Amino acid sequence: MEPERLPLLKLVDTPFLSLDGTSVEMASLLFLFLAVLLGATVKRNRQRLRRVVQASSMVIFFYVIYSCLGVFGMLRNAVYGATLLGTVYSESFFWMALPVVAASATVIAGPLFCGWICPTGALQDLGGFVRSNLVKLKARSTRPRLIALGLVVAVFLGLLAWLSIEKEMFIQDSSLHWAAAVLALCYLVTIGVAEDQALRGLRLVSVTVILLAAISRQLITSPTHFAFSSRGDPASAVSTLIIVLASLLVTRAFCRYLCPWGYLMGALNRFARLRIVLDQVKCDGCNACERSCAVKAVERGKVRVDQCQLCYACIDECPKSALAIEDTWKAPSPAPVPLEP
Repeated sequence: MEPERLPLLKLVDTPFLSLDGTSVEMASLLFLFLAVLLGATVKRNRQRLRRVVQASSMVIFFYVIYSCLGVFGMLRNAVYGATLLGTVYSESFFWMALPVVAASATVIAGPLFCGWICPTGALQDLGGFVRSNLVKLKARSTRPRLIALGLVVAVFLGLLAWLSIEKEMFIQDSSLHWAAAVLALCYLVTIGVAEDQALRGLRLVSVTVILLAAISRQLITSPTHFAFSSRGDPASAVSTLIIVLASLLVTRAFCRYLCPWGYLMGALNRFARLRIVLDQVKCDGCNACERSCAVKAVERGKVRVDQCQLCYACIDECPKSALAIEDTWKAPSPAPVPLEP
């Protein structure tokens, strides 16, 4: 069945069907990973190159790829594909291929998907850029500003509650609830009621909810699902906008507090081959690395492995070159054997 319309005017007019035409999507994703692996080896202007990769990723995800690779879709597709193993292998490959590639790349080279490729993360970085360079929200917040901000958050949450009562919201519209939760959490962190690190455990709740929904065949669409669907999805579009606006308060807030895919990639990163390590001899405690990390995964030069997205910003911003990439799978060099006298 042909879609009613091409979502966001896709550059290709035929979706990815089983094994036929897989090159359209798989080649696009592999191209992005290749670009990241090459870009990560460049030391000069590496962060500018990362922005170029993120911009290319958004074009590919929004205008080429048909499979929903949002933060919920990656999990949902993998679970559905796993249920087809042993029955329809071509369909199983269709649903599992892209999530498996992203997860495998994380084990081999770290969570590069989160830091360099994910369109939801790239959109949040755009909000973070506005926060740092245009809005200047880093300035001290006064009580009237916080009250006004609280009113905005309250109005949005109230509107969402009203819509839920007046209209029987489809479960697909649940992405709005994630967006509302992110906005509320950002406000609580901003006014000092909630602690940033304590809220990060909520990502496990997201993983549990999405997995249970996928197993029970309930469709909960991702915030960026509107870019992949052939039908109108205003709830997904609005939730994407809210998540971007939330990043004006807390950079990469969705990644920090509620992203289920990010939580799983962080868990895999504990076993990844590449890891950022600190040379304490070189470190002078300037905290430039901590200030550069959008997800605040660095504290006093120490990187929290389960939260790091391997964007290399901390390495690039360190004036003493105290941070570096270490190959954890590489066997240690044997100790020198003393010569016989």
